Amino acid sequence: MSLGQSQRSRLAAYVDTAGPLILLGAAPAIWFAGLPGGFALALLPTLLVVRRVLRMPVGPHGSDGLLLAGALWIAVTALAVSDWRTAAPKLFGVLLGLSLVYVIGSDPISAARLRTQWLGLAVGITLLVVLAALFLTEWPQRKLLPLDGIYTVLPAGPRVVDHGGRIGGIGPNQIGGALALLAPLVLALSLDETGRGRNVRRLAAVTVALAITVLLLTQSRSAYVGALLGLTLVGWWRIGHSAWLRRRPMGRTALHVALGLGLLLLIAAVASTWLAPLDSTTDTLTGRLRIWAASVLLIGEYLYTGVGPGQFPLVLKAAFPDIGASVAPHIPHAHNFVLQALLDLGLPGSFLLGLLIALVVRGLILTARDSRDSSLQLLAVGLAGSLLAFFVYGLTDTIAPGARGGLPFWLVLGLGLACGRLPRETQVTE
Repeated sequence: MSLGQSQRSRLAAYVDTAGPLILLGAAPAIWFAGLPGGFALALLPTLLVVRRVLRMPVGPHGSDGLLLAGALWIAVTALAVSDWRTAAPKLFGVLLGLSLVYVIGSDPISAARLRTQWLGLAVGITLLVVLAALFLTEWPQRKLLPLDGIYTVLPAGPRVVDHGGRIGGIGPNQIGGALALLAPLVLALSLDETGRGRNVRRLAAVTVALAITVLLLTQSRSAYVGALLGLTLVGWWRIGHSAWLRRRPMGRTALHVALGLGLLLLIAAVASTWLAPLDSTTDTLTGRLRIWAASVLLIGEYLYTGVGPGQFPLVLKAAFPDIGASVAPHIPHAHNFVLQALLDLGLPGSFLLGLLIALVVRGLILTARDSRDSSLQLLAVGLAGSLLAFFVYGLTDTIAPGARGGLPFWLVLGLGLACGRLPRETQVTE
């Protein structure tokens, strides 16, 4: 039985809508099932075949080719793996992320679906991160703010993370990085007066307030600076496009100068703590420099395949046994996004990921500049603010590409890819 054009289009629309939900529902099985979760290896090519058969003509194009090449490269990085127990969740995490980017960002894109995904990511995923933080985080000792009294009243949930043989909670820096990534996108949703109703904006405003509150509890300096820059970008753009300020150029200039000076002062205050001695050597600039130097040497040793996803702590300890005594007993990652990507994915895999990020950023710039829909412009600026926050955070800390906490990063990339494609398709249609 052959499907007609209208039936094929309707079935394809169901695949477009259900794809992200199916993948998110499969995430726990992929992350926690170990090697049996290897069905994730078939997710991306299966989705590619299904979508292309439904859409016609068959064959990858544009970012689809990048995503497929990235998925195939994961098999090469697996050659460097020595401990599959730690590698499997990270490998499946990268494949899950690429699959999410594909189903969210691939053609065809509609403005209605884009706005629905914006709401789901900005509110739904952010609230999930906030709940996970409140019940699963291993809160720090005093670092920047006197919050010890607050930590004592927060619920002590189950400890689910292996910190090099010690089972504990989620690291606060990981929570901080995820919230720094999401907060600018939620702020943009709360400021969207043309595309959203008042109740949605209020919900987004409450969500961004919760995200910032929990972000403060993490005391992650990298996340503080990243979130500050991302939120400022969104606020700056929204104020600059205010009808009231357009009629008052002097007031707009004064406001921009005040925002810039305040931003510089806050960044200087947070950055200065890097030079202050702390209880953990890992949290000082000296400790970070030692980790980065060791990571660069490992990259030179494993330039093409990387050390393998999830293998960094093992390889670092074997190659530099004294670093545990001089920095910290357990160092889970390279504390820099670029270095960690090179270590996990190797040079070719990191290059493919960099091309995908560049493609997303280019599309966001074009949308913010050329779109006639102010709501989509604000979405593009919110996504740009999210990526800015994450990569600034990634200068001195990171969430590894395949880590569980990296899920919001892949979702933002997918939404950014979709946002960048929509205005170009509209112009071609017209």
